[in-house]
Amino acid sequence: MATKKTILIFLAFYISVASVYAKQIKLLAIGNSFSDDAVEHYLPGLAEANGDTIIIGNMYIGGCSLEEHYDNAINNSPDYSYRKIVNGIKTITPDYRLIDAVNDEKWDYISFQQVSSLSGLYESFFPYLDRLIGFAREHSTNPGMEIVLHATWAYAQNSTHAGFANYGNNQITMFNAIVDAYNRAAQKTGVDIIIPTGTAIQNGRTSSLGDTFCRDGYHLDLNYGRYTASCVWYEKLFQKSVVGNSYAPYSITPFQIKVAQLAAHRAVEDPDKVTPIEVNENSWLTIAPYFYPPKEYEYSFHGYRTPLQFYNGTLVKNKTDWGKRREEIRSRWMEMMGEWPPIIEDQSFEILETVQREDFTQHRVRFYWTPNEQTEGYLLIPNICGKKPAVITVFYEPETAAGIGGKPYRDFAYQLVKRGFVTLSIGTAGTTQNKTYSIYYPNRENAAIQPLSTLAYAAANALEALSKVDDVNPEKIGIVGHSYGGKWAMFASCLYEKFAAAVWIDPGIVFDETKESGVNYWEPWYLGYYPPPWENTWSKTGKNAKGLYPKLRKGEYDLHELHALMAPRPFLVSGGSSDPVERWIPLNHTIAVNKLLGYSHRVAMSNRLEHSPDAESNEIVYSFFEWYLK
Repeated sequence: MATKKTILIFLAFYISVASVYAKQIKLLAIGNSFSDDAVEHYLPGLAEANGDTIIIGNMYIGGCSLEEHYDNAINNSPDYSYRKIVNGIKTITPDYRLIDAVNDEKWDYISFQQVSSLSGLYESFFPYLDRLIGFAREHSTNPGMEIVLHATWAYAQNSTHAGFANYGNNQITMFNAIVDAYNRAAQKTGVDIIIPTGTAIQNGRTSSLGDTFCRDGYHLDLNYGRYTASCVWYEKLFQKSVVGNSYAPYSITPFQIKVAQLAAHRAVEDPDKVTPIEVNENSWLTIAPYFYPPKEYEYSFHGYRTPLQFYNGTLVKNKTDWGKRREEIRSRWMEMMGEWPPIIEDQSFEILETVQREDFTQHRVRFYWTPNEQTEGYLLIPNICGKKPAVITVFYEPETAAGIGGKPYRDFAYQLVKRGFVTLSIGTAGTTQNKTYSIYYPNRENAAIQPLSTLAYAAANALEALSKVDDVNPEKIGIVGHSYGGKWAMFASCLYEKFAAAVWIDPGIVFDETKESGVNYWEPWYLGYYPPPWENTWSKTGKNAKGLYPKLRKGEYDLHELHALMAPRPFLVSGGSSDPVERWIPLNHTIAVNKLLGYSHRVAMSNRLEHSPDAESNEIVYSFFEWYLK
């Protein structure tokens, strides 16, 4: 009960902090087609996806220089197209004056930029920039208004723009000149904020997308080019990382979005130099086909009650409702299965033995996975510097996944460490030997928690210990398991939201008495616990099941409710004989939850005929972790 209260307090705190942290910004750009490219098309969507709001004004004249803007200001020239975006809706007013735009809102930010051909020529900025800044400050109705300089991008290397000659028709020369000019201009005028759009575009060009960010040699590509620019503006103004932002227009692929967000993030982190962007496009291409159900299962939901409805019948209508519904689902299941003891957050691994294997270090480690029981496992660390993503593997014993014997295609920890992940392989070796399986808390004779939930609790404690390892990025820890381990991985990732991603390999993702021992949640070591002695275990139908399982079936509960707790965290079902293609029906419910939250490509399933994994199915597993955790 204490754990439940703690979760409720945390949820309330999180909601209050999130609401306070949501920002409202008003931005006026005094620019040209480059400000059109950068702020008009995707910036509102990025803000909305993260709970923020932005009002954008763009005073537009194609090819307009700072000198022309200044002449228009002092002459009150009505030469502008005023593009204003409120709640994502754009209105365009012709024949507008600068003074009227400055007075139109209490702008938080007013931005200026030089025309692209002169953007790297520092001398061209003055005396016009400081006079325009003075004009904006004089007429602004917001005393706290801040000036922003928009550092634009270098042309494509094959650009035929006449202004490219100012830089010897060399992209890097132009980029460096722009960085230098804007830094010097900011220093001279006392401006603190530079939007490093040009750096983000140059970063993106180092990816496999190459020099394709411009559509005509100088204006940005209409999709990922403009999206990249908007990502920089979002992160710089809202001071929130754009990486992982859920706004994903259908015209932009997930690969392009990942490149754009990383390019922008790195530009804000280091605006004065190019940072290479390494995103493995092959990993995306490997997993991309598995996010879409076949036509016959598309939009099929029958047989499972929707998670988007409270237990009292009230519908979930928005993100706030889902936060409450999510807590209702988790609380109900924890109440039925037994509340966890407090998570063990203050422990580190005890290293028992260390050996070098190939290009990684193997530690045999010990830690507490319940308050009264220790376990041993294998911690594998690649010989690579820096923080790394990590994956926990769970099975009957820890040796198989670590590549120390065992059946083929189950060495998940070994294969992932070879791909640059830190891995922790754990398993229930003791109870596997005596054929009671699972973990029992406080003991097998009087377990207070359904054993499958105790396994999940043990994995949560493993994550906490793993997150203390210096080599591990604690925000990038996933979990994977096959069969028995798949059930374990599923319950752990659904019930403990610090798992960033998960793969469940043919566990039987929903209750199904037709799959015999492949989907046997009725067993006393899963959800059918009762005090021993046990009778008629390894039943093929669960006909005489005891404990919680028959109560769950009578109450029409099913595991798709737990799947929904993953949203928006990504998971892959590597389906075999226990999870055939029709499992898309329950998975569609979690897809619907993700859609409500504004996310796509968060639920995937591959299928094969056999229960055992194979080389092809495992490549999808590894690529999934590479895509979402690296």
